[in-house]
Amino acid sequence: MLNDATCFKQVYIVCGYTDLRSGIDTLASIIDAKTDNSPFVPETLYLFCGRKSDRIKVSAQYFNARF
Repeated sequence: MLNDATCFKQVYIVCGYTDLRSGIDTLASIIDAKTDNSPFVPETLYLFCGRKSDRIKVSAQYFNARF
């Protein structure tokens, strides 16, 4: 569960119906096709909506590099 999304610099809502059974590879190809962005940009959150609009699926890239 995503309780705090303040760590993300960019949030994208991917429009249209998405099959929520899709895996990360399919979601990454949807991100690449619809937004022309790399799906693996750090601190970026992508939201996908199902057919009934009562659930969302999140694809998040968050890297907290502390050396």
